[in-house]
Amino acid sequence: MAELARELRALRRSSGMTYKDLSRKSHYSAAALSTAASGKSVPKWEVVESFVRGCGFTGDITTWSQLYRNAAARAKTEEAAAKAKVRVAEAGTTEATRAEERVEAHQPRVHVRRKAVTEPQETIPAQPDGLLALVQQFMDAHIQLNVREFDDPTRTGHFNVDHVHTALALCTVPEDVLSVMRELVADRNLTIGDLERRSRAVYPISGATFAHVLNGNELPTTEWLNIFLRACGVDQERTLIWHYTVNRIKIAQLRHRQTPPPLVAVPGESVELSDRDWVDTLTLLFTIFTGLVALGVAAFNVFSH
Repeated sequence: MAELARELRALRRSSGMTYKDLSRKSHYSAAALSTAASGKSVPKWEVVESFVRGCGFTGDITTWSQLYRNAAARAKTEEAAAKAKVRVAEAGTTEATRAEERVEAHQPRVHVRRKAVTEPQETIPAQPDGLLALVQQFMDAHIQLNVREFDDPTRTGHFNVDHVHTALALCTVPEDVLSVMRELVADRNLTIGDLERRSRAVYPISGATFAHVLNGNELPTTEWLNIFLRACGVDQERTLIWHYTVNRIKIAQLRHRQTPPPLVAVPGESVELSDRDWVDTLTLLFTIFTGLVALGVAAFNVFSH
């Protein structure tokens, strides 16, 4: 929610329009537009789209659509976690009440007024959007079994290292990896502009390039992925699983392509490889080689520190 609200406010400021001016163009009230950019809740997509178009944005709306989906998924995750906390608190209150009743059974009756506990309104959270959010919701469901996990000092933010590793292990196609990358950006409360600024410490990459790769359907190169992870603040020793996952999917894609004919000579027949077969074979070997080099460099950096 915070990232979507920041981008909306930045867009309005850059357009030089007031909420009153924007209201006349978007056909929504100034109060509704101000609430949409406040970050207190996730507005409807129609309001976001009218807000963006009203500010004069004429480019591809895909980036804004992705920001909206990330904000909605984040809100659903927070709602599920809050609901789990309420249930744990209710269980503790019920157990305390039963303990009091057991004690009172052996003591003279003392009339004590107890404050009524208001039952929370039951809401059914919608399905999460993305592998990382799905893993997070699964982990939050288990928090109900152990309330102490909420006070665990090693739990930082919504998505910890185990959640990311589990989500990457579930990736089977490029779209899965790109989804985890987008959710990582949203969880770190980063914008495209933040990624562009942070990348300058390693190698400068434009915001348009970040947006193109994150909203595309092709896996990033080894060098681009390394810069992206550094910009997101991922520790060097945590990048190995990312490189391993990307190279695993690249190799799987090549293996599922048309297999070249065997290199074993058949009596009476000549073996000839087409240009396409040679390209596929060399591409597979090059991908395996670059993957091993990337993993070796990352492992060297980890152990050298």
